[in-house]
Amino acid sequence: MTTVRFTKQDLARFSAASRDRNPLHISEDYARTTPYAEPVVFGLLGLLAGLGQLSKRNDRHLRHISVEFRNPLCLDVPYRFDIIESSTDNTRVKLYDMTRLMMTATLAFMPGQDGTQSSSFPEVWCAADPEDRQKNTLIPGTRVTGIYAPQTEEFAQVVERWGLVGKGATPHQIAAMMWASYVVGMHLPGKRAVFWRLTLEFHDVDPPREDPFSYDAAVEDLDERYDLLRSVGTLSAGSLPYATAHMWAFVRQDSPRPSLRRISDLLPESEQLKGKRALVIGGSRGLGAAIAQALASQGCTVLLTYQHSTAEAEHIRASLGERSARLELAQGNAADIDWCLSLRDTILRRYGGLDLLVCNASPPIRPLAFEPEKLSQFQDFVTRSLALVSAPMSTFLGMLAAQAGWNIVLSSSFVRDLPPVFAHYVTAKCALEGLVNWAAVQYPTVRHRIIRPPKLLTDQTNTTVGRQGAMDVEQVAASIVRQICQSHPSQPLQIMETF
Repeated sequence: MTTVRFTKQDLARFSAASRDRNPLHISEDYARTTPYAEPVVFGLLGLLAGLGQLSKRNDRHLRHISVEFRNPLCLDVPYRFDIIESSTDNTRVKLYDMTRLMMTATLAFMPGQDGTQSSSFPEVWCAADPEDRQKNTLIPGTRVTGIYAPQTEEFAQVVERWGLVGKGATPHQIAAMMWASYVVGMHLPGKRAVFWRLTLEFHDVDPPREDPFSYDAAVEDLDERYDLLRSVGTLSAGSLPYATAHMWAFVRQDSPRPSLRRISDLLPESEQLKGKRALVIGGSRGLGAAIAQALASQGCTVLLTYQHSTAEAEHIRASLGERSARLELAQGNAADIDWCLSLRDTILRRYGGLDLLVCNASPPIRPLAFEPEKLSQFQDFVTRSLALVSAPMSTFLGMLAAQAGWNIVLSSSFVRDLPPVFAHYVTAKCALEGLVNWAAVQYPTVRHRIIRPPKLLTDQTNTTVGRQGAMDVEQVAASIVRQICQSHPSQPLQIMETF
Protein backbone atom coordinates (compact mmCIF):
# COMPACT_ATOMS: atom_id res chain seq x y z
CA MET A 1 0.00 0.00 0.00
CA THR A 2 1.45 3.37 -1.06
CA THR A 3 0.00 6.78 -0.24
CA VAL A 4 0.10 9.67 -2.71
CA ARG A 5 -1.12 13.26 -2.76
CA PHE A 6 -1.70 15.43 -5.79
CA THR A 7 -0.78 19.12 -5.74
CA LYS A 8 -1.59 22.17 -7.85
CA GLN A 9 1.92 21.90 -9.27
CA ASP A 10 1.21 18.32 -10.35
CA LEU A 11 -1.89 19.49 -12.23
CA ALA A 12 -0.07 22.39 -13.86
CA ARG A 13 2.82 20.15 -14.91
CA PHE A 14 0.56 17.45 -16.38
CA SER A 15 -1.55 20.08 -18.17
CA ALA A 16 1.53 21.59 -19.79
CA ALA A 17 2.99 18.20 -20.72
CA SER A 18 -0.23 16.74 -22.16
CA ARG A 19 -1.55 20.02 -23.61
CA ASP A 20 -4.89 19.26 -21.91
CA ARG A 21 -5.98 22.69 -20.66
CA ASN A 22 -9.47 21.78 -19.51
CA PRO A 23 -10.41 24.39 -16.88
CA LEU A 24 -12.05 21.81 -14.62
CA HIS A 25 -8.50 20.84 -13.64
CA ILE A 26 -6.55 24.10 -13.73
CA SER A 27 -8.99 26.99 -13.06
CA GLU A 28 -10.24 27.58 -9.53
CA ASP A 29 -12.83 30.10 -10.75
CA TYR A 30 -14.25 27.67 -13.29
CA ALA A 31 -14.18 24.62 -11.03
CA ARG A 32 -16.05 26.58 -8.36
CA THR A 33 -19.14 26.59 -10.61
CA THR A 34 -19.09 22.79 -11.03
CA PRO A 35 -20.29 20.03 -8.68
CA TYR A 36 -16.71 19.60 -7.49
CA ALA A 37 -16.31 23.21 -6.24
CA GLU A 38 -12.53 23.07 -6.74
CA PRO A 39 -10.10 21.77 -9.39
CA VAL A 40 -10.03 17.99 -9.73
CA VAL A 41 -7.08 15.82 -10.70
CA PHE A 42 -6.73 14.66 -14.30
CA GLY A 43 -7.82 11.02 -14.48
CA LEU A 44 -4.79 10.11 -16.58
CA LEU A 45 -2.51 11.67 -13.99
CA GLY A 46 -3.97 9.26 -11.45
CA LEU A 47 -3.21 6.39 -13.82
CA LEU A 48 0.39 7.55 -14.33
CA ALA A 49 0.84 7.83 -10.57
CA GLY A 50 -0.33 4.22 -10.30
CA LEU A 51 1.99 3.11 -13.09
CA GLY A 52 4.89 4.57 -11.14
CA GLN A 53 4.05 2.28 -8.20
CA LEU A 54 4.72 -0.90 -10.20
CA SER A 55 7.80 -3.02 -9.79
CA LYS A 56 10.60 -2.71 -12.34
CA ARG A 57 10.03 -4.45 -15.67
CA ASN A 58 12.73 -3.22 -18.04
CA ASP A 59 12.13 -6.18 -20.36
CA ARG A 60 8.43 -5.42 -20.87
CA HIS A 61 6.27 -2.70 -22.38
CA LEU A 62 2.54 -2.07 -22.45
CA ARG A 63 0.17 -3.93 -24.72
CA HIS A 64 -3.21 -2.89 -23.32
CA ILE A 65 -4.72 -0.56 -20.69
CA SER A 66 -8.25 -0.49 -19.34
CA VAL A 67 -9.08 2.11 -16.69
CA GLU A 68 -12.19 3.47 -15.00
CA PHE A 69 -12.15 6.76 -13.13
CA ARG A 70 -14.84 5.94 -10.56
CA ASN A 71 -14.79 9.15 -8.54
CA PRO A 72 -13.05 12.51 -8.96
CA LEU A 73 -9.69 12.93 -7.26
CA CYS A 74 -9.10 16.05 -5.19
CA LEU A 75 -5.97 17.98 -4.32
CA ASP A 76 -3.99 17.41 -1.13
CA VAL A 77 -5.96 14.32 -0.14
CA PRO A 78 -3.99 11.18 0.85
CA TYR A 79 -4.93 8.35 -1.51
CA ARG A 80 -3.61 4.82 -1.31
CA PHE A 81 -2.73 2.44 -4.14
CA ASP A 82 -3.43 -1.26 -4.04
CA ILE A 83 -1.19 -2.97 -6.63
CA ILE A 84 -1.94 -6.58 -7.58
CA GLU A 85 0.77 -7.95 -9.89
CA SER A 86 -0.48 -11.43 -10.69
CA SER A 87 2.38 -11.89 -13.15
CA THR A 88 5.01 -9.89 -14.97
CA ASP A 89 2.55 -9.41 -17.82
CA ASN A 90 -0.67 -8.62 -15.92
CA THR A 91 -1.28 -6.03 -13.23
CA ARG A 92 -4.30 -4.51 -11.53
CA VAL A 93 -4.09 -1.06 -9.96
CA LYS A 94 -6.69 0.31 -7.55
CA LEU A 95 -6.76 3.73 -5.96
CA TYR A 96 -8.70 4.34 -2.75
CA ASP A 97 -9.76 7.18 -0.52
CA MET A 98 -9.97 5.13 2.65
CA THR A 99 -12.41 2.38 1.57
CA ARG A 100 -13.94 4.36 -1.31
CA LEU A 101 -12.73 3.11 -4.69
CA MET A 102 -11.62 6.05 -6.84
CA MET A 103 -9.92 4.38 -9.82
CA THR A 104 -9.35 0.87 -11.09
CA ALA A 105 -7.07 -0.15 -13.96
CA THR A 106 -5.77 -3.31 -15.58
CA LEU A 107 -2.51 -3.28 -17.52
CA ALA A 108 -1.18 -5.97 -19.83
CA PHE A 109 2.47 -6.10 -20.87
CA MET A 110 4.46 -7.95 -23.53
CA PRO A 111 8.17 -8.61 -24.05
CA GLY A 112 10.15 -5.60 -25.18
CA GLN A 113 12.29 -2.75 -23.85
CA ASP A 114 10.51 0.22 -22.26
CA GLY A 115 13.41 2.66 -22.00
CA THR A 116 15.16 2.55 -25.35
CA GLN A 117 13.15 5.34 -26.98
CA SER A 118 13.99 9.00 -26.81
CA SER A 119 11.72 11.13 -24.65
CA SER A 120 12.31 14.18 -26.84
CA PHE A 121 9.29 15.24 -28.89
CA PRO A 122 8.93 17.72 -31.77
CA GLU A 123 7.33 21.09 -31.27
CA VAL A 124 3.79 21.09 -32.65
CA TRP A 125 0.76 23.33 -32.56
CA CYS A 126 -2.20 22.00 -30.58
CA ALA A 127 -5.42 23.70 -29.56
CA ALA A 128 -4.91 26.14 -26.70
CA ASP A 129 -8.55 26.35 -25.57
CA PRO A 130 -10.98 23.47 -25.07
CA GLU A 131 -14.02 23.30 -27.29
CA ASP A 132 -17.34 23.98 -25.59
CA ARG A 133 -19.59 21.47 -27.34
CA GLN A 134 -23.28 21.20 -26.47
CA LYS A 135 -24.79 17.74 -26.28
CA ASN A 136 -26.87 18.24 -29.40
CA THR A 137 -23.72 18.87 -31.47
CA LEU A 138 -22.06 15.62 -30.43
CA ILE A 139 -23.72 13.44 -33.04
CA PRO A 140 -22.22 10.13 -34.22
CA GLY A 141 -19.52 10.78 -36.77
CA THR A 142 -18.41 14.12 -35.29
CA ARG A 143 -14.69 13.98 -35.99
CA VAL A 144 -11.48 15.71 -34.92
CA THR A 145 -8.09 15.23 -36.55
CA GLY A 146 -4.65 16.72 -36.06
CA ILE A 147 -1.09 16.15 -34.98
CA TYR A 148 0.05 15.61 -31.43
CA ALA A 149 3.15 15.53 -29.29
CA PRO A 150 3.58 16.34 -25.60
CA GLN A 151 5.76 19.19 -24.39
CA THR A 152 9.22 17.69 -23.94
CA GLU A 153 10.42 19.56 -20.86
CA GLU A 154 7.22 19.14 -18.84
CA PHE A 155 6.89 15.54 -20.07
CA ALA A 156 10.29 14.75 -18.55
CA GLN A 157 9.19 16.38 -15.29
CA VAL A 158 6.06 14.20 -15.12
CA VAL A 159 8.13 11.06 -15.79
CA GLU A 160 10.57 11.99 -13.04
CA ARG A 161 7.88 13.08 -10.56
CA TRP A 162 6.06 9.75 -10.72
CA GLY A 163 9.06 7.46 -11.27
CA LEU A 164 7.90 6.09 -14.62
CA VAL A 165 11.26 4.96 -16.02
CA GLY A 166 11.56 1.17 -16.14
CA LYS A 167 7.93 0.50 -15.17
CA GLY A 168 6.85 -1.02 -18.47
CA ALA A 169 5.71 2.02 -20.44
CA THR A 170 7.83 3.58 -23.17
CA PRO A 171 7.94 7.38 -23.47
CA HIS A 172 5.72 7.19 -26.57
CA GLN A 173 3.22 4.99 -24.74
CA ILE A 174 3.06 7.55 -21.93
CA ALA A 175 2.58 10.20 -24.63
CA ALA A 176 -0.32 8.14 -26.03
CA MET A 177 -2.02 8.18 -22.61
CA MET A 178 -1.59 11.95 -22.47
CA TRP A 179 -3.07 12.20 -25.96
CA ALA A 180 -6.23 10.44 -24.76
CA SER A 181 -6.56 13.04 -22.00
CA TYR A 182 -6.02 15.78 -24.59
CA VAL A 183 -8.69 14.46 -26.99
CA VAL A 184 -11.32 14.13 -24.26
CA GLY A 185 -10.49 17.30 -22.36
CA MET A 186 -10.05 19.56 -25.38
CA HIS A 187 -12.24 18.12 -28.16
CA LEU A 188 -14.61 15.21 -27.51
CA PRO A 189 -16.47 16.54 -25.65
CA GLY A 190 -13.96 19.20 -24.56
CA LYS A 191 -14.66 21.75 -21.84
CA ARG A 192 -17.66 19.87 -20.44
CA ALA A 193 -15.83 16.55 -20.10
CA VAL A 194 -15.69 14.32 -17.07
CA PHE A 195 -13.48 11.41 -18.16
CA TRP A 196 -14.94 8.10 -17.03
CA ARG A 197 -13.34 5.22 -18.87
CA LEU A 198 -10.52 4.47 -21.30
CA THR A 199 -9.23 1.42 -23.11
CA LEU A 200 -5.96 1.84 -24.98
CA GLU A 201 -4.57 -0.84 -27.28
CA PHE A 202 -0.98 -0.56 -28.52
CA HIS A 203 -0.08 -1.97 -31.91
CA ASP A 204 3.22 -3.56 -32.90
CA VAL A 205 4.44 -0.46 -34.73
CA ASP A 206 7.62 1.53 -34.23
CA PRO A 207 6.91 5.01 -32.82
CA PRO A 208 7.74 8.12 -34.83
CA ARG A 209 11.35 9.24 -34.69
CA GLU A 210 11.43 12.87 -35.76
CA ASP A 211 7.77 13.50 -36.59
CA PRO A 212 4.78 14.00 -34.29
CA PHE A 213 1.89 11.60 -34.01
CA SER A 214 -1.19 12.15 -36.15
CA TYR A 215 -4.65 11.33 -34.84
CA ASP A 216 -8.23 10.81 -35.94
CA ALA A 217 -11.04 10.57 -33.37
CA ALA A 218 -14.80 10.44 -33.78
CA VAL A 219 -17.99 10.23 -31.74
CA GLU A 220 -19.52 6.74 -31.65
CA ASP A 221 -22.68 7.54 -29.68
CA LEU A 222 -24.16 9.59 -26.83
CA ASP A 223 -26.24 7.82 -24.20
CA GLU A 224 -28.88 10.44 -23.38
CA ARG A 225 -29.85 8.67 -20.15
CA TYR A 226 -26.51 9.47 -18.57
CA ASP A 227 -25.10 12.16 -20.89
CA LEU A 228 -22.33 9.66 -21.59
CA LEU A 229 -20.29 10.18 -24.75
CA ARG A 230 -18.38 7.31 -26.36
CA SER A 231 -15.62 8.11 -28.83
CA VAL A 232 -12.96 6.10 -30.63
CA GLY A 233 -9.63 7.42 -31.84
CA THR A 234 -6.47 6.25 -33.54
CA LEU A 235 -3.02 7.64 -32.85
CA SER A 236 -0.73 6.98 -35.79
CA ALA A 237 3.00 6.91 -36.47
CA GLY A 238 3.28 7.93 -40.09
CA SER A 239 0.57 5.99 -41.92
CA LEU A 240 0.42 3.12 -39.41
CA PRO A 241 -1.77 2.99 -36.29
CA TYR A 242 0.30 3.13 -33.12
CA ALA A 243 -2.56 2.99 -30.57
CA THR A 244 -6.35 2.74 -30.62
CA ALA A 245 -8.39 4.35 -27.86
CA HIS A 246 -12.00 3.89 -26.81
CA MET A 247 -12.98 6.82 -24.59
CA TRP A 248 -16.07 7.43 -22.44
CA ALA A 249 -16.79 10.83 -20.87
CA PHE A 250 -19.79 12.41 -19.23
CA VAL A 251 -20.91 15.68 -20.81
CA ARG A 252 -21.66 18.19 -18.07
CA GLN A 253 -24.69 20.42 -18.51
CA ASP A 254 -24.68 24.15 -17.86
CA SER A 255 -24.76 25.08 -14.21
CA PRO A 256 -28.28 26.12 -13.22
CA ARG A 257 -28.92 29.79 -12.55
CA PRO A 258 -31.93 31.00 -10.58
CA SER A 259 -34.69 32.40 -12.78
CA LEU A 260 -36.48 35.56 -11.71
CA ARG A 261 -39.29 34.71 -14.12
CA ARG A 262 -39.78 31.35 -12.40
CA ILE A 263 -39.77 33.05 -8.99
CA SER A 264 -42.36 35.59 -10.20
CA ASP A 265 -44.61 32.75 -11.38
CA LEU A 266 -44.54 31.34 -7.86
CA LEU A 267 -44.52 34.68 -6.03
CA PRO A 268 -45.93 37.60 -8.02
CA GLU A 269 -43.92 40.81 -7.75
CA SER A 270 -45.13 43.29 -5.14
CA GLU A 271 -44.01 46.05 -2.76
CA GLN A 272 -44.84 44.13 0.42
CA LEU A 273 -41.26 44.39 1.68
CA LYS A 274 -40.64 47.97 0.61
CA GLY A 275 -38.55 49.74 3.24
CA LYS A 276 -37.12 46.46 4.56
CA ARG A 277 -33.37 45.81 4.46
CA ALA A 278 -31.90 42.31 4.01
CA LEU A 279 -28.41 40.86 4.18
CA VAL A 280 -27.93 37.59 2.26
CA ILE A 281 -24.71 35.76 3.18
CA GLY A 282 -23.63 33.62 0.22
CA GLY A 283 -25.98 35.03 -2.37
CA SER A 284 -24.16 34.76 -5.68
CA ARG A 285 -25.34 31.27 -6.66
CA GLY A 286 -27.92 28.60 -5.92
CA LEU A 287 -30.54 29.07 -3.22
CA GLY A 288 -28.90 32.21 -1.80
CA ALA A 289 -29.14 33.93 -5.19
CA ALA A 290 -32.78 32.87 -5.58
CA ILE A 291 -33.64 34.25 -2.12
CA ALA A 292 -31.96 37.56 -2.99
CA GLN A 293 -33.98 37.77 -6.21
CA ALA A 294 -37.22 36.90 -4.41
CA LEU A 295 -36.65 39.51 -1.71
CA ALA A 296 -35.90 42.21 -4.27
CA SER A 297 -38.99 41.22 -6.24
CA GLN A 298 -41.06 42.13 -3.17
CA GLY A 299 -39.54 45.60 -2.83
CA CYS A 300 -36.84 44.74 -0.29
CA THR A 301 -33.41 46.38 -0.40
CA VAL A 302 -30.85 43.54 -0.50
CA LEU A 303 -27.16 43.48 0.30
CA LEU A 304 -25.74 40.32 -1.28
CA THR A 305 -22.39 39.00 -0.08
CA TYR A 306 -20.03 36.68 -1.90
CA GLN A 307 -16.39 35.70 -1.58
CA HIS A 308 -15.18 34.66 -5.04
CA SER A 309 -18.01 34.51 -7.61
CA THR A 310 -17.98 38.09 -8.88
CA ALA A 311 -19.41 37.32 -12.31
CA GLU A 312 -22.26 35.28 -10.84
CA ALA A 313 -23.08 38.00 -8.30
CA GLU A 314 -23.17 40.66 -11.00
CA HIS A 315 -25.42 38.41 -13.10
CA ILE A 316 -27.93 38.15 -10.23
CA ARG A 317 -28.01 41.92 -9.88
CA ALA A 318 -28.45 42.40 -13.64
CA SER A 319 -31.24 39.80 -13.72
CA LEU A 320 -33.43 42.14 -11.65
CA GLY A 321 -33.69 44.64 -14.50
CA GLU A 322 -35.46 47.76 -13.27
CA ARG A 323 -35.17 46.52 -9.70
CA SER A 324 -31.37 46.06 -9.89
CA ALA A 325 -30.79 49.25 -7.88
CA ARG A 326 -32.32 47.46 -4.91
CA LEU A 327 -29.49 44.95 -4.79
CA GLU A 328 -25.98 45.89 -3.67
CA LEU A 329 -22.95 43.58 -3.75
CA ALA A 330 -20.37 43.13 -1.01
CA GLN A 331 -17.33 40.90 -1.53
CA GLY A 332 -15.62 39.33 1.45
CA ASN A 333 -15.32 36.38 3.83
CA ALA A 334 -18.39 36.13 6.06
CA ALA A 335 -16.45 33.87 8.45
CA ASP A 336 -14.11 36.79 9.23
CA ILE A 337 -15.51 38.67 12.21
CA ASP A 338 -13.56 41.83 11.37
CA TRP A 339 -15.11 41.88 7.89
CA CYS A 340 -18.57 41.36 9.41
CA LEU A 341 -18.06 44.26 11.83
CA SER A 342 -16.94 46.50 8.99
CA LEU A 343 -20.02 45.47 7.02
CA ARG A 344 -22.21 46.29 10.02
CA ASP A 345 -20.79 49.83 10.07
CA THR A 346 -21.53 50.15 6.35
CA ILE A 347 -25.12 48.97 6.82
CA LEU A 348 -25.74 51.36 9.71
CA ARG A 349 -24.28 54.27 7.79
CA ARG A 350 -26.05 53.52 4.52
CA TYR A 351 -29.35 51.97 5.60
CA GLY A 352 -29.74 52.76 9.27
CA GLY A 353 -30.49 49.18 10.32
CA LEU A 354 -31.24 45.63 9.24
CA ASP A 355 -34.52 43.68 9.06
CA LEU A 356 -33.48 40.32 7.62
CA LEU A 357 -30.36 38.15 7.86
CA VAL A 358 -30.09 35.11 5.59
CA CYS A 359 -27.15 32.76 6.32
CA ASN A 360 -26.67 30.52 3.29
CA ALA A 361 -22.91 30.18 2.74
CA SER A 362 -21.13 26.84 3.10
CA PRO A 363 -17.69 25.41 2.36
CA PRO A 364 -17.44 23.03 -0.62
CA ILE A 365 -19.23 19.77 0.17
CA ARG A 366 -17.83 16.42 -0.87
CA PRO A 367 -18.06 12.88 0.57
CA LEU A 368 -15.81 12.31 3.57
CA ALA A 369 -15.31 9.11 5.54
CA PHE A 370 -15.64 9.35 9.33
CA GLU A 371 -12.31 7.73 10.12
CA PRO A 372 -9.32 8.75 12.27
CA GLU A 373 -7.27 9.51 9.15
CA LYS A 374 -9.94 12.01 7.98
CA LEU A 375 -10.67 13.63 11.33
CA SER A 376 -8.71 16.82 10.62
CA GLN A 377 -10.73 17.36 7.42
CA PHE A 378 -13.93 16.59 9.34
CA GLN A 379 -13.13 19.13 12.04
CA ASP A 380 -12.02 21.73 9.52
CA PHE A 381 -15.31 21.47 7.62
CA VAL A 382 -17.40 21.79 10.79
CA THR A 383 -15.34 24.77 11.97
CA ARG A 384 -15.61 26.59 8.63
CA SER A 385 -19.33 25.89 8.36
CA LEU A 386 -20.04 27.19 11.84
CA ALA A 387 -17.92 30.30 11.30
CA LEU A 388 -19.93 31.26 8.18
CA VAL A 389 -23.05 31.49 10.36
CA SER A 390 -21.77 32.35 13.84
CA ALA A 391 -19.81 35.41 12.70
CA PRO A 392 -22.78 37.06 10.92
CA MET A 393 -25.26 36.10 13.65
CA SER A 394 -23.07 37.43 16.46
CA THR A 395 -22.65 40.66 14.49
CA PHE A 396 -26.22 41.32 13.37
CA LEU A 397 -28.61 39.73 15.90
CA GLY A 398 -28.67 42.90 17.96
CA MET A 399 -29.69 44.94 14.91
CA LEU A 400 -32.39 42.41 14.05
CA ALA A 401 -33.74 42.52 17.59
CA ALA A 402 -34.13 46.31 17.36
CA GLN A 403 -36.33 45.87 14.28
CA ALA A 404 -38.16 42.66 15.33
CA GLY A 405 -36.53 41.22 12.23
CA TRP A 406 -35.83 37.79 10.77
CA ASN A 407 -32.89 35.45 11.25
CA ILE A 408 -32.99 32.80 8.50
CA VAL A 409 -30.44 29.99 8.57
CA LEU A 410 -30.14 27.33 5.88
CA SER A 411 -29.89 23.81 7.22
CA SER A 412 -30.73 20.62 5.29
CA SER A 413 -33.09 17.66 5.26
CA PHE A 414 -29.91 15.62 5.73
CA VAL A 415 -30.16 16.27 9.49
CA ARG A 416 -33.00 13.74 9.37
CA ASP A 417 -32.01 11.55 6.41
CA LEU A 418 -28.40 11.02 7.60
CA PRO A 419 -26.54 10.02 4.42
CA PRO A 420 -23.60 7.68 5.14
CA VAL A 421 -20.68 9.69 3.68
CA PHE A 422 -21.70 13.15 4.92
CA ALA A 423 -21.18 12.92 8.68
CA HIS A 424 -19.27 16.22 8.56
CA TYR A 425 -22.13 18.00 6.78
CA VAL A 426 -24.79 16.59 9.13
CA THR A 427 -22.71 17.55 12.17
CA ALA A 428 -22.22 21.10 10.89
CA LYS A 429 -25.93 21.59 10.17
CA CYS A 430 -26.93 20.19 13.57
CA ALA A 431 -24.49 22.59 15.23
CA LEU A 432 -25.98 25.52 13.31
CA GLU A 433 -29.48 24.50 14.32
CA GLY A 434 -28.33 24.38 17.94
CA LEU A 435 -27.03 27.93 17.65
CA VAL A 436 -30.35 29.13 16.23
CA ASN A 437 -32.23 27.41 19.06
CA TRP A 438 -30.06 29.27 21.57
CA ALA A 439 -30.56 32.57 19.72
CA ALA A 440 -34.34 32.11 19.80
CA VAL A 441 -34.21 32.17 23.60
CA GLN A 442 -31.73 35.04 23.88
CA TYR A 443 -33.33 37.18 21.14
CA PRO A 444 -37.07 36.48 21.47
CA THR A 445 -38.13 39.52 19.44
CA VAL A 446 -36.37 38.12 16.37
CA ARG A 447 -38.25 35.62 14.20
CA HIS A 448 -35.83 32.73 13.73
CA ARG A 449 -36.29 30.27 10.89
CA ILE A 450 -34.37 27.05 10.29
CA ILE A 451 -34.76 26.03 6.65
CA ARG A 452 -34.41 22.32 5.84
CA PRO A 453 -34.72 22.01 2.07
CA PRO A 454 -34.43 18.66 0.29
CA LYS A 455 -31.79 18.07 -2.35
CA LEU A 456 -31.74 21.15 -4.58
CA LEU A 457 -30.73 21.62 -8.20
CA THR A 458 -27.54 23.67 -7.79
CA ASP A 459 -23.93 23.59 -8.96
CA GLN A 460 -23.35 21.01 -6.23
CA THR A 461 -25.87 18.53 -7.64
CA ASN A 462 -25.43 19.30 -11.35
CA THR A 463 -24.52 15.75 -12.37
CA THR A 464 -26.47 13.10 -14.24
CA VAL A 465 -27.39 11.32 -11.01
CA GLY A 466 -27.46 14.41 -8.79
CA ARG A 467 -30.13 16.16 -10.86
CA GLN A 468 -32.57 13.30 -10.39
CA GLY A 469 -35.23 14.24 -7.86
CA ALA A 470 -33.67 17.62 -7.08
CA MET A 471 -36.01 20.51 -6.28
CA ASP A 472 -35.70 23.87 -8.02
CA VAL A 473 -34.17 26.56 -5.80
CA GLU A 474 -36.85 29.02 -6.98
CA GLN A 475 -39.54 26.95 -5.27
CA VAL A 476 -37.76 27.03 -1.91
CA ALA A 477 -36.88 30.74 -2.19
CA ALA A 478 -40.47 31.69 -3.04
CA SER A 479 -41.77 29.73 -0.03
CA ILE A 480 -39.33 31.43 2.35
CA VAL A 481 -40.07 34.95 1.13
CA ARG A 482 -43.82 34.30 1.00
CA GLN A 483 -43.73 33.49 4.72
CA ILE A 484 -41.80 36.69 5.41
CA CYS A 485 -44.35 38.71 3.47
CA GLN A 486 -47.24 37.33 5.50
CA SER A 487 -45.73 39.18 8.46
CA HIS A 488 -48.24 38.04 11.06
CA PRO A 489 -47.19 37.36 14.66
CA SER A 490 -45.61 33.93 14.96
CA GLN A 491 -43.46 31.79 17.20
CA PRO A 492 -39.88 33.00 17.71
CA LEU A 493 -38.54 29.76 16.21
CA GLN A 494 -39.93 27.69 13.37
CA ILE A 495 -38.50 24.96 11.14
CA MET A 496 -39.47 25.02 7.49
CA GLU A 497 -39.45 21.60 5.83
CA THR A 498 -42.34 21.93 3.37
CA PHE A 499 -41.99 23.96 0.21
